[in-house]
Amino acid sequence: METAILLLTKYGYFILFPLAAFEGPIISLIAGFLVHLGYFSFLPVLIILVLGDVIPDVIYYYIGRFGSKRKIIEKYGSHLNLLEKLWQEHGKKTMFFSKIAYGLSTPLLISAGLVKMPIRRFVSYTIPISITLYTIIITSGYYLGNSYQLAAKYINFAEIIIAVIFVIFIAVYVFSAKYARRQIEKMKREQL
Repeated sequence: METAILLLTKYGYFILFPLAAFEGPIISLIAGFLVHLGYFSFLPVLIILVLGDVIPDVIYYYIGRFGSKRKIIEKYGSHLNLLEKLWQEHGKKTMFFSKIAYGLSTPLLISAGLVKMPIRRFVSYTIPISITLYTIIITSGYYLGNSYQLAAKYINFAEIIIAVIFVIFIAVYVFSAKYARRQIEKMKREQL
């Protein structure tokens, strides 16, 4: 954390984008604190942080869209239908959870490209979610002041909890669907 603060106070806006691309939420919390101290202005920080979040998202999307699909389909082909359904029917929710689920963000964003979600829709989901999330986190950093380290721990904890909940939700959905299919097949056999 102290290294990030030193880099941000020394190099200002120039270092903000690359740091945001790798550690967006934590950097945005620190940037909010530095806005409070007068090192930065709120609006340029928000714009840079959103760009540092959205540009990597689009890169992940294109990795899924044009990457080596054969290996992914061989390994995860059975789950591809579920991912496609999530992106097509619940795109905004899936994007929201993709953005805040620790450790799942990158594979979920890649999966949007893999299932050929239209890029316009993808971007139309990611930009408002990024703006909202970063506005909240920067504002939190602004008002928490020196407590940013404690807040960073809470953000990491919340991201992990959300990721676990998302994984449990997917697992329950997959197992419920398999169970329902088995029950339907069983009922069909009994009718014969």
